[in-house]
Amino acid sequence: MSLFRLGVLALPLTLPAVAHAETPVCSTVTSQPTLRLPRAADKLAKTKQLTIVVLGSSSTAGVGASGPDRTYPARLQQELAARFPGTTITVLNRGVNGEDAPENVRRMDRDVAPAQPDVVIWQVGTNALLRQFGLGNIGETIRTGITQLRGYGAEVVLMDPQYAPWVVADPDSKPMVKLIDDVGREMNVPVFHRFAMMQVWHDRDKISFPQMSAFDGLHGNDFAYDCLGRSLAYSVAMGLKAPSQPAVASTAVPRPR
Repeated sequence: MSLFRLGVLALPLTLPAVAHAETPVCSTVTSQPTLRLPRAADKLAKTKQLTIVVLGSSSTAGVGASGPDRTYPARLQQELAARFPGTTITVLNRGVNGEDAPENVRRMDRDVAPAQPDVVIWQVGTNALLRQFGLGNIGETIRTGITQLRGYGAEVVLMDPQYAPWVVADPDSKPMVKLIDDVGREMNVPVFHRFAMMQVWHDRDKISFPQMSAFDGLHGNDFAYDCLGRSLAYSVAMGLKAPSQPAVASTAVPRPR
């Protein structure tokens, strides 16, 4: 059994934030590509309501965050509420610790379909790397999952793995990122490039791994989840509004604890 199975899967949903002398600055909030969501945009314009399900594993569930309101799905909902006043946008967190893509697919009928989502953001690929599965048949699994989610009437967004020490150490990490991008292009599904965005934090913005990771070297901390949530919200918001109406970043960030 791998160290991941013995240790990381046993972590609680939330962990205390690690303090650092210097708080990083999130530079990517308004630099991420638009996630095109035409049917969701049309529904939001007509009904002022939208349901988004975020499906994934432990980084979606929120391991490393100091509280449930600090996970990236929670920050996504807070940001979208600020960007679209007068609407009701509900973001449901359907992350489960330790799951890989086949396990996600097996519970879609139970955990996704009943919500009747307009959009599903599917965070995928990390645990296949950590379990040393390599790429295997994950491409086919993702295709199957996309088809199933579309059967619920949802538009789908894929999110690739995080840029973190345990992930980048795997030689299959970049091939996994490319495979997810290729499947998204093939299936006409937008991809939120979390891996590349976090690499920008690390390489260009000189944010160290301890500043953007929990102590386990895999999951995010409050900074990482906040920056991810706000950057994702910008991309989603741009897909829900005309390009001539750029989304305005929210200042509704939870107070430090």
